[in-house]
Amino acid sequence: MTAVLSVHDLIVSYPSRDRNRPPIRAVNGVTLNIQPGEALGLVGESGCGKSSLANSIVGLVQPSSGSILVREQEIVGADRTTLRAMRAHVQMVFQDPATSLNPRMRIGTAIGEPLLVRGLARGAALHDRVLALLDEVGLRRDQADMLPHQLSGGQRQRVVIARALALRPALLVCDEPVSALDVSVRAQILNLLVELQARNGMASLFVSHDLAVVRHVCDRVAVMYLGEIVELAPAATLYATPRHPYTAALLAAVPEPDPILQRSKVRVPLAGEIPSPANPPSGCRFHTRCPKAISICAVTPPALRHIADTEIACHLA
Repeated sequence: MTAVLSVHDLIVSYPSRDRNRPPIRAVNGVTLNIQPGEALGLVGESGCGKSSLANSIVGLVQPSSGSILVREQEIVGADRTTLRAMRAHVQMVFQDPATSLNPRMRIGTAIGEPLLVRGLARGAALHDRVLALLDEVGLRRDQADMLPHQLSGGQRQRVVIARALALRPALLVCDEPVSALDVSVRAQILNLLVELQARNGMASLFVSHDLAVVRHVCDRVAVMYLGEIVELAPAATLYATPRHPYTAALLAAVPEPDPILQRSKVRVPLAGEIPSPANPPSGCRFHTRCPKAISICAVTPPALRHIADTEIACHLA
């Protein structure tokens, strides 16, 4: 089966404020694949490079090196014509729906804009397609004439999802799509994303810092630390038996709704803040915070290797 998305040895760098220092690597040699119909979760602390990776996949950030294949089409270094064609297959749902929509554009116009720009529908056909998309995401048809400020946060995110689905993309990239919403609304949007993915058969990359959310949505989970993938496994495997100390620490920090389970939960010490990508630690980038680090961890970077159905970068695995 041909992967919808194949990322190989991707590096995304940003210029340093100090011209005498090398560029800052936000993404450092990431490799991953997403199959048709699969949902891959990408988790990690703030500043680990999740959004930089997502933005490079949709063409908003130009990688420094590496490869990104969307339906076997290389987009790193591609010309504008190729990127425009690629964006019909890859759409993005951003974190804040309020800033994702033009405040002066009516909802129906915003949803229909991708179809109109690409010449796929006009007039009555465009109107019917917009109404069908409103139905698909659970909005009322009369809301097509409203402006974004007349809708709630959850309704605006439904509009953003409808607009992303207008071109029937093969891959939907969701960058923290529910973090700006209330808890009750989050559940509605997550259930909608799961339902739409199953119905349309599209693949998705779901970026989040919330492992509880990712568990509900994704088939596989990639854990990212300081620009690198440290563990990648099926969701059931990763949540049941996390192999990397960083993954174990993240899961230990997820609160349990049952107070008895919460009190009995094993704590995993995780000291300090995530180091700056401008000056990453030598060897394993996690060794400065790892409770299990040994001498080799400070010297030699661990390679990402397969153990059963898990890919892990740890000397102790």
